[in-house]
Amino acid sequence: MAGLPRLHPHLQHAIIHDLGWRSLRPVQELTIDAILDGCNAVVLAPTAGGKTEASIFPVLSRILTEDLRPVSALYVCPIRALLNNQEERLRSYARMVGLEVFKWHGDVADSKKQRFRQSPGHILMTTPESLEVMMISERTDAKALFEGLSAVILDEVHAFAADDRGAHLASLLERLVALTGRDIQRIGLSATVGNPRVLGEWLQGSSKRPFRLVDPPRAKAARDLRLDLCADIGEAASAIGQIARGKKSLVFVESRSKAEKVAHALAGTDVEVFIHHSSVSRADRTLAEEQFARGRNTAIVCTSTMELGIDVGDLDQVIQVDAPASVASFLQRLGRTGRREDTRANCTFFCLSPESLLQSVALLRLAETGWVEDVRPAAHAMHVLAHQVMALILQEGGISRHKLMPWVEAAYPFSSIRPERVQELVDTMLERDILYEADGLLSLGARGEKLYGRKNFFELYAVFTAPPVLRVQHGKEDVGYIQALFVTMHDRTKGPLCFRLSGRAWEVGQVDFGKGVLHVRPAAHGRVPSWLGLPGVLSNALCQAMMDVLLHERDEGAWLSRVAATELASMRESYDGLLGEGTAPLEDHADGVQWHTFAGGAVNRLLAAGLEQKTGKKWVAGNLSLRCKDIPFTAAGDAIRSLADLNWERVAAGAARDMARGMLSKFQPCLPEEAEDRLRSERLLDQPGTLRFLATVKVNGSRLAARPSGTRLADIEATGPLPLELAVRVAPGAAAALKNDVQWVDTPAALRSVSQDLRAADIVGLDVETALDFRTLCLVQIATRSRTFLIDPLAVGDLKPIADIFSGSVPVKVIHNARFERRVLAGIGIALDGVFDTLEASRRARGADALGGHSLAMVCERELGIVLDKTSQTSNWSRRPLDVDQLKYAALDAEVLLALYERFNELGGTSDAEGNQGNS
Repeated sequence: MAGLPRLHPHLQHAIIHDLGWRSLRPVQELTIDAILDGCNAVVLAPTAGGKTEASIFPVLSRILTEDLRPVSALYVCPIRALLNNQEERLRSYARMVGLEVFKWHGDVADSKKQRFRQSPGHILMTTPESLEVMMISERTDAKALFEGLSAVILDEVHAFAADDRGAHLASLLERLVALTGRDIQRIGLSATVGNPRVLGEWLQGSSKRPFRLVDPPRAKAARDLRLDLCADIGEAASAIGQIARGKKSLVFVESRSKAEKVAHALAGTDVEVFIHHSSVSRADRTLAEEQFARGRNTAIVCTSTMELGIDVGDLDQVIQVDAPASVASFLQRLGRTGRREDTRANCTFFCLSPESLLQSVALLRLAETGWVEDVRPAAHAMHVLAHQVMALILQEGGISRHKLMPWVEAAYPFSSIRPERVQELVDTMLERDILYEADGLLSLGARGEKLYGRKNFFELYAVFTAPPVLRVQHGKEDVGYIQALFVTMHDRTKGPLCFRLSGRAWEVGQVDFGKGVLHVRPAAHGRVPSWLGLPGVLSNALCQAMMDVLLHERDEGAWLSRVAATELASMRESYDGLLGEGTAPLEDHADGVQWHTFAGGAVNRLLAAGLEQKTGKKWVAGNLSLRCKDIPFTAAGDAIRSLADLNWERVAAGAARDMARGMLSKFQPCLPEEAEDRLRSERLLDQPGTLRFLATVKVNGSRLAARPSGTRLADIEATGPLPLELAVRVAPGAAAALKNDVQWVDTPAALRSVSQDLRAADIVGLDVETALDFRTLCLVQIATRSRTFLIDPLAVGDLKPIADIFSGSVPVKVIHNARFERRVLAGIGIALDGVFDTLEASRRARGADALGGHSLAMVCERELGIVLDKTSQTSNWSRRPLDVDQLKYAALDAEVLLALYERFNELGGTSDAEGNQGNS
């Protein structure tokens, strides 16, 4: 064995005779060589690929060979659960050769920590936050404790590098170097990433050691993948129950609220269900983890808390509800399986919407090609530097401003901060009384003490701030944690607050805000808490892959169920003739325009801000497109063409300022205005990605070119006029007369009565009106051949009496641009099926680039000779009562769809209504 002979003889003996190993994996052999050669290293291997042993064996060997004194090595993990999971494993390896391991985090008793201070072990397992506590606490002599430190192992280093905790950790490593006066060896363990050498740069810092990337070739893994489409969580839970019986399964979801919903829905499926997310109590999370050591008929419903390297033992399968946001996350989850001999890695997706299905297929395609996201560590983390300034003041008992940076300046997160910016930061903190300077030494000022000095400087142990939470208790049992805002926003006149947490329903009793405790008792039912957070933002690469799925049918058929395959084919058909390689087409709609960018959420947010400056109109950005309701098509095209004129840095600063409703970092009060603007922009937007997008994409046949930040416009070649493939709508004229009787429906009883009439119809026209956010449903218009119903969902409250009409194949629903209605209805849990789309029929009959386009107004004028009055199109549909013009507009939009259906039937452009498109 190439690596084994280099290890200390005692360790060689233990590996062969105690562990019974007769061979090492390639990643272990290569890592042994790298570490014993004195290199810093990033070690890449999939989950359960042997990275832990690859790193710990040569470090143990160094301790023995070089007779290193404790603490000799740190083993740092991003989460406590991973430390807990690795503890016994590392301890057993160390004890084979007479060494000791100690675990230190917030749940470890103070008495054990004190014994460790007095008699430290050779290997210390910890988190960045606990390491900071040791560095700044007066109870720990950090210099004495770490004077023998020689190596640091960072587990799941990719999870660290891209966020604030990683910036904090990089700072701590540099402070340890300054404290010990030694070039500490740095070893990062990672799953596959797209840019591992950037990870190496991040890890390297001030170290002069050579760097080595350990990334042995691996055969393509055999995977069993399956994608299905479900109408709702109930249907998904039923399917999960069928495949989970008699097996051990992890069921991944993308939010805590969905975890509670899925766990609740799985009750009664004859599978023992546990729940695992960050708001569940530690005891319940531990119980869930331990169940894998005992049960054979168990499912743990979890968020990403079960993703990072935690050994869940003999797992049979991974199940995914909807799609994770990244390929890296998918691979981490997939890697939970296939560890036994004669088994394969496997994952079954249950998608709850067509968009989720499209995202899942795109993720799997990227993964199959070996692609995975890059890690992008911050290089200008001024807010973390502000944190480190205060931490160093506590560590050193006061410090000169000129001696601050030598401690941390080599850390990657500060590599692009100029010296004058550092002085500006310190000056700002002094002006705001966060710092105080006297006799050349900095200390905490009065405001600094108030903001960060509470509870013995607890706020300075961690670089991030958790939202205010209440500890939920049933008697003496800790149930978990819930956001305080969820409790304070409850309307007590509607009865007691009941909610679900840890898979159980609770009723709130006493609330002790002083102690942060919420006392509860069991309840028969409860709603899922609305945990707050930013909506999901998908990357540009993933969104581009989603467009590729729509454009090109490849080999995904083996993954898809029949329902999923039908829906994907339908989605492709709906985009047929619109999308093209490298394009971002602008499309005309009845209610405005839609720009299909497929650029990702962070890029689209910034594009929307730029377009709002250009047009004075509101643009709503999603991951795949932007929409504007109140703008002519030509005006939108002109605005897009002129985007290159904008100062995008200024646009980003203003947009991020408007978007950030609260603080993104608890250290924002320390920052100069420019630094705060930059923090918000980098966190919420993607300025570089936006510039790349504008420089490369074609919009309706014309390539755009954005002016790079800091370059004079005169230096950039001017772009020509933007050709528009879709002409502008004709101006509104006199509206056609209404033929149908119109009935306003605003009570549950009236809706039930209407449902009988609708079930008797063979065909109906369907339209909806929403608020500007495109999600709040304000009106539903349904026209039969003789009567039009205007249904007020705000007053009716629940559309379930007609839900089966939407989802059934009969009556046929005639809709213009059914994708919009499908999305809106999906937002209230209603599927849409049995649709005839007049937008698609117009494209088939007249060609995708027909003169005037395919808005409802243009199609009505071209096919029926009717000029619709669109004045009310962008009116306030949430107001009550609606005015007469709004009522006429709404009724006619539904009624005219039936006339369009007959017209396209005459032209031979109709076909059976599209099926299997609901499930959204």
